Amino acid sequence: MPYEYWCRQCEAVSPERRGRSADAEDELVEHRRTAHGGLAPAAGDGVRAVHDETRGDGCLPSGSFLFVAFLIFAVLANCWGR
Repeated sequence: MPYEYWCRQCEAVSPERRGRSADAEDELVEHRRTAHGGLAPAAGDGVRAVHDETRGDGCLPSGSFLFVAFLIFAVLANCWGR
């Protein structure tokens, strides 16, 4: 599952998702250094796991859903064909 850095104080988010949480934590440290003088922002920040659209967690249906829908359609078409 991909990870991203987010900052509540300035509403910053990682420009791209990282495959490892350690890479997103590196961005957290860099953002703190450049935007907050090396300190943690008062409103909070952190690294969070985000959904990956390519796995079917996004707005498009997953492959298993499409297979089940096709299977139901095929069974109903067979019943109506008689």
